[in-house]
Amino acid sequence: MNHLNRACSSRRLAISLGFGLLARVSTSAFAQQGPYPNKPVTLILPYAPGGTIDMQGRLLAQGLTAKLGQPIIVRNMPGATGAIATDFVARAQPDGYTLLFASSAQTTSVPLTDKVNYKMEDLTTVSASGRGAMILAINSSLQPKTLAEFIDYAKANPGKISYGSAGTGSVGHLVGALFAARAGIDVVHIPYKGGGPVMQDLLGGQIQMMFGNSGEILASAKNDRLRILAVSTPQRMKQLPNMPAVAEVIPGFEMTAWQGTLAPARTPRAVIDLVASAIMSLSKTPAVVERMEGWGVESTTTTPEQMLANIRAELPIYTDAIKAAGLSK
Repeated sequence: MNHLNRACSSRRLAISLGFGLLARVSTSAFAQQGPYPNKPVTLILPYAPGGTIDMQGRLLAQGLTAKLGQPIIVRNMPGATGAIATDFVARAQPDGYTLLFASSAQTTSVPLTDKVNYKMEDLTTVSASGRGAMILAINSSLQPKTLAEFIDYAKANPGKISYGSAGTGSVGHLVGALFAARAGIDVVHIPYKGGGPVMQDLLGGQIQMMFGNSGEILASAKNDRLRILAVSTPQRMKQLPNMPAVAEVIPGFEMTAWQGTLAPARTPRAVIDLVASAIMSLSKTPAVVERMEGWGVESTTTTPEQMLANIRAELPIYTDAIKAAGLSK
């Protein structure tokens, strides 16, 4: 796909996201069901258990259960970098009883890099609740101790370093590919079905490198089989003050990941507002802020419109990453 086609694809995706937001309309069928929620709500998670999405999703479900007065049932539905879960929710009844806890990958990178069955106008934004860095970590059996040393080591060993991600087109895949392109190194990507399995293989030495969500990496930071080298945010993380930003070695490098909730398009606006208000209230509670900070994730509060604006704003960054990494569909 050439640059013009990519630009057009990004514009179409942004327009589609707008359609999804505008498609929220109340239905008479919903009105007949009584006040929402009057039965359990299912929260679909697009990755396997053990990663940051899983941890945040379960924390969100616990909080929403208390705030909405109905059980929030968590269901992991991994595969195709979250496309299977996203398609499931996109086709679900738009009544607020099936929600998706997703990341940038499901709304941005996957639709831009792979053929998916869902269209973005099939979904609508609810609220983003987290944003964090991607952290570069390697297996400690490798010689390099710093980011600059690792780049030199990779250049001297082309094709001999493999890195894992939660799947093709995931944020971890794209930030790793963009890093490789900007650093001028040749590394091999290995896709998984979630961050948890990637971390297991990194610690086991089956792969040598990963750009993981902060929660995944920080949870294993004290493991002597893991060596953290850098973070993808423009500045250093306060949880890792001694670890440089990649931008300190590769000027201009930046990539972060958000996490948030989406619903099927045409979900009644009253339901969207109720769930969004509950999520925003939950995200401000000290216990949640502290828990998220421990995972290296910034607890955020956004309205549906603000979440949509954030997705639109990151489109150019991901388009550039896809172009640099040669991952266009």
